[in-house]
Amino acid sequence: MTSHNALDSPDHYGVAWIAALPIERAAAKAMLDEEHAPPTGFVRHETDANVYTWGRVGEHNIVIASLAAGVYGTTSAATTASSLLASLPSIRVGLLVGIGGGIARPDEDYDIRLGDVVVSQPDGTTGGVCQYDLIKAKSGDRRERKGFLRPPPTVLLNALASIQADHESTDSKVPNFLQQMLKKNPKMNRRSKQSPGYIHQGTDNDRLFQPSCDHVPGSDCRGCDTADEVKRDARDTTDPEIHYGTIASGNSLVKDAATRDRIVADVGVDCICFEMEAAGLMNHFPCLVIRGICDYADSHKNDRWQRYASATAAAYAKELLAYVPVAEVHETKRALEVLNQKLDSVQQTTAAAKLATDSIQADLRTEKIERWLRPSDPSTNANHARELRHEGTGAWLLESPVFQEWHSGSRRYLWLHGLAGCGKTVLSATVLDHLAKGNDRRILSFFFDFSDTAKQTVDAMLRSLAFQLYRGRARSASVLDASFQAHQDGRNQLATKTLSDVLFKMVAVQKKVSIVLDALDESRTRADLLLWIKDVVSRPELGHVQLICTGRPEAEFLRDIPPLIGEGNSLELNKQAVNADIRSYVAAQLSQRREFRDKPLSQDLLELIQTIEEALASLPRTLEDTYRRMIECIPMELKNDAMRLLQFLVHSTRPLKLAEAKEVIATQIENEPRGFDVKRRLFCDTDVLDYCPSLVTVVHAASKELHLAHFSVKEYLLRDERFNITIASIPIARTCLTYLTDINGNHEEIKRDFPMARFAAEVWTYYATFAQASKNVVQTTVRFLEEELTFQRWARLYQSDRAWDDDPGPPLGSRLYYACFAGLVTPAQILIRKGADVNAQGGFYGNALQAASLEGHQEIVKLLLDKGADVNAQGGRYGNALQAASSKGHQEIVKLLLDKGADVNGQGGGYDNALQAASLEGHQEIVKLLLDKGADVNGQGGGYGYALRVASSKGHQEIVKLLLDKGADVNAQGGRYGNALQAASSKGHQEIVKLLLDKGADVNAQGSFYGNALQAASSKGHQEIVKLLLDKGADVNAQGSFYGNALQAASSKGHQEIVKLLLDKGADVNAQGSFYGNALQAASSKGHQEIVKLLLDKGADVNAQGSFYGNALQAASLEGHQEIVKLLLNKGADVNGQGGGYGNALRVASSKGHQEIVKLLLDKGADVNAQGGRYGNALQAASLEGHQEIVKLFEKRGSMTSSLKRSSS
Repeated sequence: MTSHNALDSPDHYGVAWIAALPIERAAAKAMLDEEHAPPTGFVRHETDANVYTWGRVGEHNIVIASLAAGVYGTTSAATTASSLLASLPSIRVGLLVGIGGGIARPDEDYDIRLGDVVVSQPDGTTGGVCQYDLIKAKSGDRRERKGFLRPPPTVLLNALASIQADHESTDSKVPNFLQQMLKKNPKMNRRSKQSPGYIHQGTDNDRLFQPSCDHVPGSDCRGCDTADEVKRDARDTTDPEIHYGTIASGNSLVKDAATRDRIVADVGVDCICFEMEAAGLMNHFPCLVIRGICDYADSHKNDRWQRYASATAAAYAKELLAYVPVAEVHETKRALEVLNQKLDSVQQTTAAAKLATDSIQADLRTEKIERWLRPSDPSTNANHARELRHEGTGAWLLESPVFQEWHSGSRRYLWLHGLAGCGKTVLSATVLDHLAKGNDRRILSFFFDFSDTAKQTVDAMLRSLAFQLYRGRARSASVLDASFQAHQDGRNQLATKTLSDVLFKMVAVQKKVSIVLDALDESRTRADLLLWIKDVVSRPELGHVQLICTGRPEAEFLRDIPPLIGEGNSLELNKQAVNADIRSYVAAQLSQRREFRDKPLSQDLLELIQTIEEALASLPRTLEDTYRRMIECIPMELKNDAMRLLQFLVHSTRPLKLAEAKEVIATQIENEPRGFDVKRRLFCDTDVLDYCPSLVTVVHAASKELHLAHFSVKEYLLRDERFNITIASIPIARTCLTYLTDINGNHEEIKRDFPMARFAAEVWTYYATFAQASKNVVQTTVRFLEEELTFQRWARLYQSDRAWDDDPGPPLGSRLYYACFAGLVTPAQILIRKGADVNAQGGFYGNALQAASLEGHQEIVKLLLDKGADVNAQGGRYGNALQAASSKGHQEIVKLLLDKGADVNGQGGGYDNALQAASLEGHQEIVKLLLDKGADVNGQGGGYGYALRVASSKGHQEIVKLLLDKGADVNAQGGRYGNALQAASSKGHQEIVKLLLDKGADVNAQGSFYGNALQAASSKGHQEIVKLLLDKGADVNAQGSFYGNALQAASSKGHQEIVKLLLDKGADVNAQGSFYGNALQAASSKGHQEIVKLLLDKGADVNAQGSFYGNALQAASLEGHQEIVKLLLNKGADVNGQGGGYGNALRVASSKGHQEIVKLLLDKGADVNAQGGRYGNALQAASLEGHQEIVKLFEKRGSMTSSLKRSSS
């Protein structure tokens, strides 16, 4: 490759070559015939973060563009393309070239090998690429492809036809280009530990396995079963073959055969490749997709073939370009002219522009929020209560003056309390149904449930309430969206306090909200619940919230709730009210029986009445007597199974499904023949009820869950020694282990045919820890772990260190690792005695010592250390055992590890060091301990920066003091917030801000996302902190980072009082810089009309240019803020002002479909034929985006459609 001077204009480049990975970029660059310097006159768009290489291939001048480092996926690809076209509007066609996973099916004539090339080719139903994560489920087993991805431009399709025809009779030039590449770039031909080279990796390393064969952990497939290897005929040459068909593209990495085959079934049999960028481009950038095959999209993935596959794809791209006439490229419309931005897939809201989302995006966003929050569904409890409710039940409550006053709003709170079994949950459902008849309020509900651990905490309640509000697509949805983004797009979980604050913010923007909370007494976090109720009552911004609760009159509730909500708002459900409901039910039942209708009291009836009275007299007088009699009535032959089923229901972390309950009964652990036998399954689901009549009930018709009939049943059973957790865990653990041992089939068959498989896999270790006193359970546990078949079967179903993964694949840790993670002390001892390696690496947490330290299993930590575990072993999520224990607050384990020589400053893992971990999580005593043992108080590293910064961010004031007293550098830089002062200012921790300033923090220190502390506080709306910083000398006009300055930050977020304060302190109203350009643009884009007025009154330049929006008028027009558009025009905004990504206000309003704004701009003299920006002109913008009413409006105003042709000529 020769070098060349720069071309005289970027317009000479018509072909863009997009590469996602560094190795793909290297291969592309190696195919250049000559490399160019950046062209004269090239100006990178300010939102463009791409990296470009310029050069020539044959007669084509091409530009190679790379995605952001370390980022891949459809949205990142779309962002790269959008940025490229913003900087290079001359680009006409594109090639997306790189690696992908092949879908080899030799028996179906898809004999794809590693290193082969796959090219996207339209087939009539797709444009050559199908986005597999936009396949929607239909009724039955049918699936529907949602949306259509555009085909490549005609000039590339013609070239594709020509090269395919030539390859029928002549060899491809790909091998020649590969040889030339290696000759010109000798390093690419070398093998090393870091790189296997850009050369063929040998047929011995190209192995295809049956879909049912999972990869055995290791760097290659030497441990995989050769019996499962697909035998394929040897090829005559190692030269790559070229395949044409559909490429499946999406955001999730396909890493196992089951997922791969399921997607192929959805996409279609012509699907021959998986990759992760194309779907983001096809509707945004006309391109052809070329992929070198580096793996088979299964669990046998490794990186060995990636470089060679990158090279073969690049070589094919070079060969294809020879079939593309340069003249036809120049005649092809510019990519911008044919750009169709109707999004039917999830798109990135880039730093440059906020793109509108369609219904699919909204659905996918909701699914992400749901996966993040994992909310429980209150409707199951409400529906079950409705099934139990007799018509008319609860009418006395709805008609009572107290409830009427609550419903009207004159009372804000009600607590309905009564003894067990008096119908409180039924009343809650009655209240919900009554509220639902109106449309004057948002209704939220949560039912605490003793039988479901997912419904027993304040945290669970908050998650459910927040998601109910979000799912309604209310105005408050943006609050949760912002929190989702702030928590790394859901990668980090919300703390309960944060979640509560988010919910309050969501509720605060609603007009009227009614919250129904049932069964407070069934919460496991009653103290937190009472604090939350107190918070609701005390917050003035929640004055529109009405709360109604039910529960038993437990001591803490009787003590705390009436003073909180008022004695008059606590209503006891008295016997008279309940008796009224009973009389109503009895009367209705009697009226339906003929022997009681319209007949005089005959002697037979009188005798029947006497019999009934005698039966009533013999009834048990207490609930305890009632339940005792029910258990005594269970037939003897069913009693063992019945008691075992009840033990499951009492101690299960979630309700059992009926199908699971049937498996419990079909698994014999006492009677012969022991074991699980599918023949013992009950024929009918409801036969389960015969085992525990009246003690259990079926809830939720769809999922058929088996619950204890009432909380009082559980309370009664727990008084029986057989239901003590240590006793009950023995039969539960044995049942699960027996079941998992006896089921058979491949992984997919097990998931399909054995409904308790996943549940048993999840819970057996939990119960086995309680049952370690049982020799039988210990022996069974060790045997289960040692046996290869059962260990692999269990791990494929569930891995406790990756509980979030529904299909975790083969085990990544050792048997000892999982035993230690679960806290199985005695089995761990036995495994070690039998030779298990205490230092074996593997699993999400790296090794057994780190796993045990994380979970707080002190006895196992001692055991491992005594048996030679390396206390400083590195790896896994937390880096080392000390960091894991420090993060979770296990102080005794921290002491133990330090006493055994743990490096107090060991680096690595999620927190980088133990001091950061303890500081972030607020474990003050551990922070002291680590510092006393020599922890570096200023140790830097990881995403959090250093200990003082994370403690400041989290509001741990005492830890901040401690760190400062130990010499922490108050001005140290690092991490997301740059320094401790910026972190504390962003999070609103005023006392910490004061403390840091008193200790010498530089009030104007610059760095990181917010630029400085003043920007951070201004952005987040912390007015008192803004005042404090200004009083301490903060530069009100300091520039830098995303928001440019504090005034722009406050203006964009709508913090009007802070804007006033900053202006009063001398903020430059016209200061330029960063994302929004200036404060006026920021406020205009976000719709903050009062701030716009304020800025204009303070002298803001209404026509100031800069940033993506160009000017304030464009910003307001883009986002649809009509009143602000009027205001700006009345203040002298230039209606035809040019600049920014869209060119002018009329063009952007036309593209977004804001018809009233278009009319307003036209009335003010906007030039409909003005050229520029990404669409060319306003008519073209409206046409391309399908806004026909605006097109008609232009035609009425006299605009000629010829302007479309004029812009493209």
